[in-house]
Amino acid sequence: MFSNTLRIIARHSQERSTAMGGIVSRSVASQATFQTKLFKLHRLESGPSTEVTVTRDDALKFYRDMQMIRRMETSAGNMYKEKLIRGFCHLYSGQEACAVGMEAAIRKDDAVISAYRIHGWTFVRGASVESVLTELTGRRTGNARGKGGSMHMYRDNFYGGNGIVGAQVPLGAGIAFAQKYKETDNITLALYGDGAANQGQLFEAYNMAKLWSLPCIFICENNGYGMGTSIDRAAANTDYYTRGDSIPEIGRASCRERV
Repeated sequence: MFSNTLRIIARHSQERSTAMGGIVSRSVASQATFQTKLFKLHRLESGPSTEVTVTRDDALKFYRDMQMIRRMETSAGNMYKEKLIRGFCHLYSGQEACAVGMEAAIRKDDAVISAYRIHGWTFVRGASVESVLTELTGRRTGNARGKGGSMHMYRDNFYGGNGIVGAQVPLGAGIAFAQKYKETDNITLALYGDGAANQGQLFEAYNMAKLWSLPCIFICENNGYGMGTSIDRAAANTDYYTRGDSIPEIGRASCRERV
């Protein structure tokens, strides 16, 4: 999506030179507007606008961040193959737009909690590439001083990855409960993958969040596979955006379809 945005900006950009004193005058579009696909809706009469406007500076930042995550993950994958990274190594390749886009829509004092595929999220929440890679290689300069590894990295208001499938979702509801109790205007993003979508604790968290009106958004990062198992073999209902019962929801294409 954002690479298309950059192409739109480039198309709108015009360069015109004049022969007067060899001066070159450049006119560059400051923003671009484009249409996105319609959202799938559950218990909602209307969804977000499909007309999106992005500034040149924001589009460049989004693109750089996604490129940084992809290159970081490519390096991590190579290091894993060379046995420089031991244990687990859950890459975020192909899902860069998820983290970059959501981070752009929230504030730094909003909370995020995710599963175990969190290298990209750790970066967009403010960690350096060096701290992510050195964490993966078990060095004390790592994000968690080399003790967390691929699944356990943290930043301010980023409650990290969690190795137990689906366990972060009720924890996210708990963070949102704390925000409501303290009467802040913050929200929590509780992310999980399609592999965790059938966990019973998710539905308990949905129920409590709706019952108590918690400022929590539950987000399924659906890449089409729970480890090596296709969603079609694991779930009777793969429309994950309808799983919240009484919670209004929106759906988009899976990460696999976007890539």
